[in-house]
Amino acid sequence: MTEEINNLLNSGKHISAFIECMKSRTEEDVISAKKILKEIKSYSKLSDDYKSYNIKIKSINEEKQFAYSVSRKYKNFLNQIENNVDLTNKTIGYLENTDGYLFNYFSNSGHNSVGYTLDETKWIRAVFSNFPVYKREYMKAPLPKLCIGSEFNHNIDLFIWIVNDYKAEKLFLESILADDTIAIYNFSDSVYDNQLSTHIPSGKTSVPDGLEVLKSKSLIFRVDIDKCRDNNGFMYSSKGHYFVETIKQYISNPNITYRESYLKYYYEKFTPSNRRDNYLWSFDADCFPMDHGWLYDSWRKPANPPLRLARFETRKGGNHNFGPNTEEFGEAEFKRLVSVYESLKLNGYNPDLYVDGYITGYLLVRKNDYRYVISEGQHRIAALAALGYDKIICRFDLKPWTNEVVFYNQAPKWPQVEAGIFSSKLAKLCFEHFFKDNNTKLCAFLNSKN
Repeated sequence: MTEEINNLLNSGKHISAFIECMKSRTEEDVISAKKILKEIKSYSKLSDDYKSYNIKIKSINEEKQFAYSVSRKYKNFLNQIENNVDLTNKTIGYLENTDGYLFNYFSNSGHNSVGYTLDETKWIRAVFSNFPVYKREYMKAPLPKLCIGSEFNHNIDLFIWIVNDYKAEKLFLESILADDTIAIYNFSDSVYDNQLSTHIPSGKTSVPDGLEVLKSKSLIFRVDIDKCRDNNGFMYSSKGHYFVETIKQYISNPNITYRESYLKYYYEKFTPSNRRDNYLWSFDADCFPMDHGWLYDSWRKPANPPLRLARFETRKGGNHNFGPNTEEFGEAEFKRLVSVYESLKLNGYNPDLYVDGYITGYLLVRKNDYRYVISEGQHRIAALAALGYDKIICRFDLKPWTNEVVFYNQAPKWPQVEAGIFSSKLAKLCFEHFFKDNNTKLCAFLNSKN
């Protein structure tokens, strides 16, 4: 680290130190930036009308706030780019004048890219536009290169320009691309802004579908909702899912209350005391340690975590995956479900428009089949299932303790198996649980409690 960065850290200005590390992007400074993230807190808030969001970032002696507008303009242009410009196996340059929209797209898409900003202010706004996600994941996936000003020392194959300020941006691009014969594809609302555009070749860049993502570098991909599971192993597209059934009740009767809802019924009836009960296992096989408390999944890192006798609370007062929960917790979950459903019904599912907008999770893969287990976005996917969606675009969960892809045939190498916590046989039974019809078993269990 430079003396400047060390001085910033010593004065408690971790945000500024993070900025300087990310501007230099040396290997040492990127490692330092990841460590600095532990000293920074971040908060995001979406406006009630879903047209803007705010991000607040705090460290010991520093605080920054950013306000962003949600613009469908950039999404529409990106659709044009994906449908008309072949981005595969190319190094792509682009002008980052979109408040982070293109920067975040290239962060997720897996394309080899280099972004350019006219000044440091635009660079900072782009880098912090989705900061809560990078913070949560400790930048497990490296952020793409983003340069300030006229620095241009990368070999690129084509350049993407979404026009905002034609004259200023044209001068800037002419200054950095003057000596290069690079195809520039510009996209604008105005026909007068197309003087630099070249012929757009046929071709389409699509989001990987299902297991196609294993052959790409993309962090985002498309999955069938039929193959999505919650942490209990329940599916969203079959009868009995507590969130989906509650939303369907609300659709039929918008005046329904939490006390009358399927959600309250579920929280009162389904109260597992350990992971075995949580999976609704009734066979007599040795399930230790599944029947002694709450453990991480056998494929989760780190190895050999402590056995928890008490369940984990997702928020004070309860766990949204099962009961028992306090009345206040249940009421809050019910209101959140209704709010998410109404938002998605009105605005659709556009994860690229919002901070932390993607439903995230990981893949369980057995031969040519998969299940996608949801980590973040349980309420959103339930609402989408109730609205009749059959596919969604999602993102890998990149939290440090998560494996993005878990292969059935690698069970002996899973962290908890290698640590001796789970036998390979028991670990595989847990994996197979997510491939079974657990909703039918759940409905039978709940009916037996009446």
